[in-house]
Amino acid sequence: MSTLRRSLVLLALTVLAALAAGLAVLDPFHLRHAAWFVAGTVLATVVLATLALAVAVKLYLVRVLVLVLGGILAVAWAAVSWLAMGLTDDARPVSEVASGAQRLVVLEGAPFAIDPVYRVVLRAGDGPFEQQSDVWIGYADGPVPDAVAFRGTDEVEIAVGTCLLVSRVEPVTLAVDPVHRAAPGC
Repeated sequence: MSTLRRSLVLLALTVLAALAAGLAVLDPFHLRHAAWFVAGTVLATVVLATLALAVAVKLYLVRVLVLVLGGILAVAWAAVSWLAMGLTDDARPVSEVASGAQRLVVLEGAPFAIDPVYRVVLRAGDGPFEQQSDVWIGYADGPVPDAVAFRGTDEVEIAVGTCLLVSRVEPVTLAVDPVHRAAPGC
């Protein structure tokens, strides 16, 4: 295989990895573990771009320089991604209501919060492709929802104090409309 053909194949793979990285960043399916997909696809794009450039360059010293700089960039991206994902704190489930393949989960906790913060999320599926969307987001030291329930196949409700909040759910992407934010008194 010629150098030009190798470079073009690596360039095509780089473009595909970049498109996958863009899709992971957009996250149209509300994946719970989207950060891992973003980190992996961006890392693959950096590695493939480095290899494509290294194969295309004819001079040995420039090729070594491209590989060293690409390696530094890949290691830096991996370290920053790993550290950033370590800062997120998974909240503790308080209660869960299931309907078919979907679950409404009341969570307690938020990153860097001292006072309890409650929120309600809608989850579907399991494993690395598990989906999760916010339905209701509380405030620091706010009340826990009194009840959460499904209303048919495409609506969910949250009862907080005297308020009954209803949201529509798109079953494939798990998009929730509206996402309610708690306010004192409701």
